[in-house]
Amino acid sequence: MFQCLLSTGSMVRHSSVVRVQREDSGRSPSFSDGHMVVQSSRPAWLRLLRKWGLQLLVLTAVVVVAVVVPVVLSLSQRREVPAGRLSCPRVTKDECEEVGCLWDAREDDVPSCYFPPPSLHGYSVTSLRNNTSSGRIVAQLTLKNTSARVVPDLKETLTVEVTQYSAEVLRVKVTVPEEERYEPPVPLQLPEPPTQHQQQQSLYRVTLGEEGGNFSLVVRRREGDAVLFDTGVGGFTFADQYLQVATRLASRNLYGLGESHHQSLRHDLHYRTWPMFARDQPPGPPGENLYGVHPVYMVLEETGEAHMVLWLNSNAMEAETLPLPGLILRAIGGVMDLYFFLGPTPALALQQYTSVIGRPILPPYWALGFQLCRYGYNTLDNLKAAVSRTRRQGIPQDVQYADIDHMDHRLDFTVDHVNFAGLEDYVREVKKEGLRFIIILDPAINAEMGEEYPVHVRAKDRDVYITWPPHLVPEQNFGAGDVMLGYVWPDNRTAFPDFFRSSTKAWWKEEIKLLYTSQGLKFDGLWIDMNEPANFGTNEKQPWNWPEERQPWSLTCPNTTLEDPPYLPAAVTVWGGNKRLSDKTICMEAQQGEHREFSHYDVHNLYGWSQAQPTLEALQAVTGKRGIVVSRSTFPSSGRWAGHWLGDNSARWADMHKSIIGAVEFNLFGIPYIGADICGFFGDTTEEMCGRWMEVGAFYPYSRNHNTLGAADHDPGLWPSVAAAGRAALTIRYTLLPYLYTLHHLAATQGQSVIRPLFFEFPNTSATWDVDDQFLWGPWLMVAPVLDQGLVARNVYFPPATWYDYHTGQAVEGTDNTHRVAAPLSHVPLYVRGGGILVTQRPHANTMLSRREPLGLVVASSESGAAQGFFYWDDGEAIDPIGSSQYFTAEIVYSEESVVWTVMHSLLSDAAQLVLSDVTVFGVASRPAQLLLDGRRWTTGDWHYNTATQTLKMFDLSLPITKSFTLSWSNTASFVLPCPVSYQDRQDDSPVTEEQCYARNCVWDETSQVQCSIQPHDQYGMEFVDGHITPTATGFKTRLWSRGLPLYPGGPRDVIFEAFQYSDYMLRVKFYAADEGRFEVPVPLDLPQEGLDNPLYRLVLPDDPAPGKPFFFYVTRPDSGTVLFDTRIGGLTFTDQFLSISTTLPSKNVYGLGENAHDSFRHTMDGSVWPLFSRDEGPVPQAGKQVNHYGVHPFYECVENDGRAHGVLLLNSNAMDYQLLDYPALTLRTIGGILDLFLVAGPQPESVVSQYTRLIHRPMLPPYWGLGFQLSRYGFETLKDLQAAVNRTRDAGIPQDVMYGDIDYMDRRMDFTVDPVNYRGFEDYVSQVKEDGLRFIVILDPAINAELPAAEYPPHNRAMAAGAYITWPERTSPTVIQGNNGGGALGSVMLGYVWPDNKTAFPNFFSTAAQEWWIEEIKTFYNEKIKFDGLWIDMNEPANFGTNEEQPWNWPEGRQPWSLSCPNTTWDNPPYVTKAVTVGPTHTMADKTLCLSASEAPYRHYDVHSLYGWAQAEPTLRAVQLVTGRRGLVLSRSTFPGSGQWAGHWLGDNRSNWTDMAHSLIGMMEFNLFGIPYIGADICGFFGEAEEEMCQRWMQVGAFYPFSRNHNVKGAVDQDPGVWGEAVARSSRKALEIRYRLLPYLYTLFFEAHTRGTTVVRPLVHEFSSDRHTLGVDDQFLWGAALMISPVLTPATTQRQVYFPQDAWYDYYSGTPVQFPGEKVTIPAPRDTIPLHIRGGHVLPTQRPAQNTAAARHLPMGLIVAIGRDRRASGRLFWDDGESINTVSEKKYSLVQFSFVQHTLTGVVETNANEDLKGLTLAHLEFLGVEQPPSAVVYLGTKVPDSDVTYEAASMRLTVNIAHQLNVDFELELKDIWQYEVSMK
Repeated sequence: MFQCLLSTGSMVRHSSVVRVQREDSGRSPSFSDGHMVVQSSRPAWLRLLRKWGLQLLVLTAVVVVAVVVPVVLSLSQRREVPAGRLSCPRVTKDECEEVGCLWDAREDDVPSCYFPPPSLHGYSVTSLRNNTSSGRIVAQLTLKNTSARVVPDLKETLTVEVTQYSAEVLRVKVTVPEEERYEPPVPLQLPEPPTQHQQQQSLYRVTLGEEGGNFSLVVRRREGDAVLFDTGVGGFTFADQYLQVATRLASRNLYGLGESHHQSLRHDLHYRTWPMFARDQPPGPPGENLYGVHPVYMVLEETGEAHMVLWLNSNAMEAETLPLPGLILRAIGGVMDLYFFLGPTPALALQQYTSVIGRPILPPYWALGFQLCRYGYNTLDNLKAAVSRTRRQGIPQDVQYADIDHMDHRLDFTVDHVNFAGLEDYVREVKKEGLRFIIILDPAINAEMGEEYPVHVRAKDRDVYITWPPHLVPEQNFGAGDVMLGYVWPDNRTAFPDFFRSSTKAWWKEEIKLLYTSQGLKFDGLWIDMNEPANFGTNEKQPWNWPEERQPWSLTCPNTTLEDPPYLPAAVTVWGGNKRLSDKTICMEAQQGEHREFSHYDVHNLYGWSQAQPTLEALQAVTGKRGIVVSRSTFPSSGRWAGHWLGDNSARWADMHKSIIGAVEFNLFGIPYIGADICGFFGDTTEEMCGRWMEVGAFYPYSRNHNTLGAADHDPGLWPSVAAAGRAALTIRYTLLPYLYTLHHLAATQGQSVIRPLFFEFPNTSATWDVDDQFLWGPWLMVAPVLDQGLVARNVYFPPATWYDYHTGQAVEGTDNTHRVAAPLSHVPLYVRGGGILVTQRPHANTMLSRREPLGLVVASSESGAAQGFFYWDDGEAIDPIGSSQYFTAEIVYSEESVVWTVMHSLLSDAAQLVLSDVTVFGVASRPAQLLLDGRRWTTGDWHYNTATQTLKMFDLSLPITKSFTLSWSNTASFVLPCPVSYQDRQDDSPVTEEQCYARNCVWDETSQVQCSIQPHDQYGMEFVDGHITPTATGFKTRLWSRGLPLYPGGPRDVIFEAFQYSDYMLRVKFYAADEGRFEVPVPLDLPQEGLDNPLYRLVLPDDPAPGKPFFFYVTRPDSGTVLFDTRIGGLTFTDQFLSISTTLPSKNVYGLGENAHDSFRHTMDGSVWPLFSRDEGPVPQAGKQVNHYGVHPFYECVENDGRAHGVLLLNSNAMDYQLLDYPALTLRTIGGILDLFLVAGPQPESVVSQYTRLIHRPMLPPYWGLGFQLSRYGFETLKDLQAAVNRTRDAGIPQDVMYGDIDYMDRRMDFTVDPVNYRGFEDYVSQVKEDGLRFIVILDPAINAELPAAEYPPHNRAMAAGAYITWPERTSPTVIQGNNGGGALGSVMLGYVWPDNKTAFPNFFSTAAQEWWIEEIKTFYNEKIKFDGLWIDMNEPANFGTNEEQPWNWPEGRQPWSLSCPNTTWDNPPYVTKAVTVGPTHTMADKTLCLSASEAPYRHYDVHSLYGWAQAEPTLRAVQLVTGRRGLVLSRSTFPGSGQWAGHWLGDNRSNWTDMAHSLIGMMEFNLFGIPYIGADICGFFGEAEEEMCQRWMQVGAFYPFSRNHNVKGAVDQDPGVWGEAVARSSRKALEIRYRLLPYLYTLFFEAHTRGTTVVRPLVHEFSSDRHTLGVDDQFLWGAALMISPVLTPATTQRQVYFPQDAWYDYYSGTPVQFPGEKVTIPAPRDTIPLHIRGGHVLPTQRPAQNTAAARHLPMGLIVAIGRDRRASGRLFWDDGESINTVSEKKYSLVQFSFVQHTLTGVVETNANEDLKGLTLAHLEFLGVEQPPSAVVYLGTKVPDSDVTYEAASMRLTVNIAHQLNVDFELELKDIWQYEVSMK
């Protein structure tokens, strides 16, 4: 009777447990005494009982109740709250006083019934022995007879043993003499007891009281005498099933005690009870026990010191906090075994704790990656879909899980081969791609199956299960013998393995082995769930999931003292009445142990602990790798074998916040591999919540997204915003994985925490003590996530230290303070603490890929300018890398602007493959000038400094990590510039001799890398004349003169430096002579006139421009301080025929400068000198050979190392050289004119080109037919040959729009003629094929036959009459002229020799008369001969054969040798001969061209040589348009800035080889930078013999040249695509049909280029300039922003690696989304296929292809809608008649804007001025990236028939057929294509 009453009372006595809300008000009211707010949480029935009692008292006056109750509450509010009452487990006053406790009724949470003081209750010390030699104190205690008899069987005598294990570790154990009581079988790693001397060094003193006096355990700090533990508060009780100890706490800063769902990290010390009993209980209201038990706490003392206390007890326990401050700990069995860890710092206390319970595991590296899971995939297809969504959103993922739905009927060690058929193969497949797999295992085994489930049969045979005691075996146990049966997930009764038995461990390991080997499920980790152990429906009628058709049954536990102990802990009473300890688990009477020596009552909390070790051992045995085990139930030391997740949380903002508390607590518990189910397990999350949770979860050590059956999917790829947030946060996580892995190593070896609270690092800062919405990764990285709905900013507390914004490097001002910081979605506030160094690695889609990448550092300088870090590395998965010494460690120290990398241990072979490449240093006070490695200048890599944030970033350093080194930088640089020695009589870059050096007044130093250098800046260059800076309308100017001994003679006395600040983006600086008119380039410019508003640049001159002071200037970005152009490097020169300017560069990412055949698109900064001088020199790219080609473009673009870009043009047309140095620096040299520099500031790469082309004029818009395929060759000997090629192409079905006539069609290769024999009928043929849609372009060379009589060749006669030719200069010796042209009628015309079989003259296109003559000749030719559509102007450098040689190579045999010979003048032999001469043949400047002294009135050819093609282009286009009345097309071989406004270009006479094919991509991208987007190369090569495979691949590449022409040379084999056979014809047709399909898109790109100046062919870096992977990509390119082309450029290749920048991408052919954006992916590329990918976010207009554009332009059009990650896409269609002149300027065109938003496609006709769209039908719509098939497609309000809608689930492509007139707006809706609709604001 006593026991029954006691149990009933004790069940409900826990008034402090906050769970049940008031039923009368729906919430708990607050009571305040002015100091604290107390939430009432008495059990509901007790509150109702009191309410009813009160109502009975006033039954006759109901109205009074309403008055009395408020009065009572008001009185409660005013009552003092007792701080140290120790609650006695009784409900009523009578019960309380009956057992000897005290009563004082309370209406709040303060106990009404409480223990008597220690003078009355507790124990007396009867004996005390102190053994100083062993460090032990032993006391005997006797129970006071006045003690409260709260439970039966209070122990009369006790033994207390105090053991000192070290100076910091202390144990106090209380046992019952002569009684064998249960103790947890948890092995501890206790140190040896200290010596007597060591005892004296201990941090503590222990007292137990005096003999005969009260027992009181007091633990003090030896220094300061602070009391850490003091049982003098009373309540000490030891009964058989009730143990209680209470202590005063050293402060209110109490942490730990779990596992519970705490509201705050620091405990609320009001009367709160926290149960500790492993339970299948998800996180919910506070006060509920959860899955594991950790009876350990930490107290942070007021001094900032800390200690921890563990009560090692595995029985049901609870902890009750006291406002004292104090703490009560209770257990219902075992012994009191207290361990104290004295710190004195929080980190040291934790290290001491884990040294005793065992250090945590080191997880495998991959286990630190992002992980994805859900209970409820239900099929393998659904699981695959989640993986695919994650991948294609660019979200890194390392691990995929299979929950119990992968099992056959939820049976362990099985696979559902219906719904998960193929799982084993899928696991093997994705593991090759770097994805690991973890499967779940529950402990409950189906116990009602026979041979069909051999797992159970083997278990029975080995006697592995938990059993009933013999006397309690149920009569009906369903044939299970004494096995205790329950019910969990399998659809039969289950048995529970007993992991204390060796037979069970062996069986468990064997089953895991069979699953891995025999069944072939190659998992990498194991997830052990439900291991509290959980059982459904215990003591109920039946489990909640019991099969409906079966007779109700459930496990029912007997009525015994183990099942219903005298004291029911809060683990039971939290649920109210009629609850039992065994609820949701198995019976406490169950037997466990090797000899059934344990009762489940004692070891229940150890079930998960006991399962973890054999599971890990099994995993490691079968995989041979480290693996990972994740366990739901844990106990102290579980971390040695397993990680943990925080259980079945809910999709609530509060749970997200509490996950941080849980993660920090489990780090205190020694289980740092911890995380929560991201986005919540139960319930449906929201888009915002999931996005924010992905941000938080990215910084859990164990980062897994998981949810439950029946809930909505919430993997991050389902919402654009969540995907963006997850991608951003996880990219940072993956970057920091080496740091995180090192933290786990330190946890595993030293017991450090991984996630830690702020007070761990700042224990003396009281503001940190209760911060639980921020946390640290190790000591250096602070994470401050957004945890509340609707916030885009949050308050962040910054402890007293130096802090830097991780994202920007900006130092935080005002620490030890709270700041409001911006935190929009996708931005996690992260801060690096000064003094720390974080090791990083370039992130990838998974760790298999990222581990191969270079490492990096984030160095955060402290206030003193120092920092330190540590790095650990192993192979990431070996079982014992430390034990085998197969690991690598290094220490990193930063001080005095030096990073010292010191190798500590290096026996790991893998480490040799790693380099350190990327280093970021925060807090660098000033801009460095150079990087140093071990004191020497380091030339590998690049760097960027941001003045505003004082952040230095270094890139691509490539430092081997296995060697110690010192990386530093200096603010001064000893850069020297190579002396510009003339190339006369030098071959290439042969070494300069000392004599040559001194001749140039340069400095000779044999010890220097640059032996001959220009004098230093302070001794050579320019200086101020008078120091006056004179303002001008657009800037300012000043006078300069030369400083130091000149490099070359001559030059003006005074030079004017003038700055023109035209606009915010354009700066011009100009050096010109003050007193003489020097040549300036006659290229008209479109100068902006906007002036300055918010300039993107800042021009800086010396602070003191005094007379005689050195002059320099530099240009910076105002916001970042990035130096764009800086002449302080020296070398500024302005002489008559040598001008030079040098600058350092902000990065090595330099593009442009041509025309040269560069080996790479991004320049190699190797010191090579490249010439710029128009030359008839084919592109022959080869290492070490720098050759000038046909045109000159002295313009470069530099992509800065922060992703911004700028461009610089040196507007100079004289012969030039440029040299790129590894400083990095650039020197530009020219031999005439002035220095006229234009800087365009971008800042995006595309805006650089746009600004540049605005200056030099936008490129022309080609006619539509000019975008079709074109066919040509030099070597169609007859018209029949030409016709045969046309016919072959047509017969093969290969589209063709243009045919060419090369010089073969001419009569004796003379302009404006037709060969009357070999090309008889040519005129008629051209007219005939034009009717079929084929266009004709014919070639014209500038060289005119000058030796035929007028009647035979009238064009020459008319040229002479017009004075159209280039001549010898006036003062030329008559002897020279006579020798050249024989005198007479030719006068002073300069003759040369090219293709005609006579000497030739060259028109002077700077002459108006020559232009008019040229136009007239073209007009005559058109009207009388050929109705061409365009003209191809070749040889216009101008080319001349044999200059200065004995005779030209093609000089007619039998004629007297002759050649153009140039006199020895300062123009033909200038003081500085550029590198152009090194090619030969005579190594003079006039090689292959005219004499530079020639008169090209009003200019000298010396000055305008490189402008020849530029000057020819405009009158040629004018002539074409005049005679055809159409837009026409001009192709020019020689070009200059501005040529693109009139002409396109081809890359010249390339070779038929794979190298030239690859280099054509570089040239094509460069000419798009130069403003000539109509560009291509001779497909299949010009020189040499093409071979089939190469030509097949080149036809594929060429199909995506803007100018797509197959062309080759005379004498080579035919190479038109129809000549090779069906395979080449078929693949050519395939590629060209794609081109023709996309011509509307390509034409629109040309419209954009024509109107906005953007590129058509675009390097990847232009769209992804912040992605350093793109900086050097030149074997892929883009059409605009939307289409990526990745051609095969090597022989015998049927696959290639393609780099996909981080975005959505779709395969053009299948529409399938790319799975690994941000990665290099190997893509199939069979011989007939060129890899093409469409970028998400774009709409591409298409048209059905045909034989040519004339036929295609009227066919139906379509759209490819490539849906972006944000569910948007947009695009435009430009359309006109395709050939009229000035359709854009006269607005005679149409423009349609297409927009897709979430599910709606709209087309808006923005202009249709010329009705060009009329009659055009939009027929075929292709949507890429559609998540699921639409329920309906609605077009203009009408449902589209299902027959016109096709959805391909595998590729996620949707096609819709409609019939829409494009001149009308439209709307088309795709209904229900997304699993979730999202806000599209």
